[in-house]
Amino acid sequence: MKIKGAVIGVILFLSAMSAFAQDYAKVEIPLGYSYMRFRPEDSNIVSAFSLNGGGGGVAVYLNHFIGIEMDLEGYGSLTKTFNLPTGNAACPAGCTVTSNGNMFTYNFGPIFKPYRASHFEPSAEVLTGGAHSNTYSNALTACALSCAGTHAPSNNAWDFVIGGGFDVPVSTHISIRPAQVDFVLTRFNNVFVTNHQNQSNFRYQAGLVFRF
Repeated sequence: MKIKGAVIGVILFLSAMSAFAQDYAKVEIPLGYSYMRFRPEDSNIVSAFSLNGGGGGVAVYLNHFIGIEMDLEGYGSLTKTFNLPTGNAACPAGCTVTSNGNMFTYNFGPIFKPYRASHFEPSAEVLTGGAHSNTYSNALTACALSCAGTHAPSNNAWDFVIGGGFDVPVSTHISIRPAQVDFVLTRFNNVFVTNHQNQSNFRYQAGLVFRF
């Protein structure tokens, strides 16, 4: 009887694990708002400014916990005034620059969901890819009369994203994503970022996730 009970227990356990493994969304499509605090130059010669935008992507899960994610985001900014001090590489005489900028990022990498409950799913992501911004070319154009730079600045860069957030499932096919917070490292290389080619940026996202 003990052996029979043990066998039944094992069968029930395996059945429960099988149901658990199947009870998750295989594909998730997030869409929503995205905010980035962009630092064009880490020594603050070109001061940080806010970018607002949005985007989306898709995550395909290989199992209950691990998936592969594609993330595409676009941003725009209001006009920003930069005060470039005397002696900087871009404008040795110093100048005041009024311009705007944008940012587009496209990234790929793993996403992890270590815990799934009926109304709470935390996640973490590690992504890499590229970024494009016209911030530097706009700034160079705006101060062309006093800038020493003779080459068009780099508008494209490698980037790296690490962070996480959480989803709140509200139905079988929809979740709310109240918050996702990421550190975004970009590596633009041009006259504005001499000796400071890493840009350390902050990103916040929120929106809806469609699950299938």
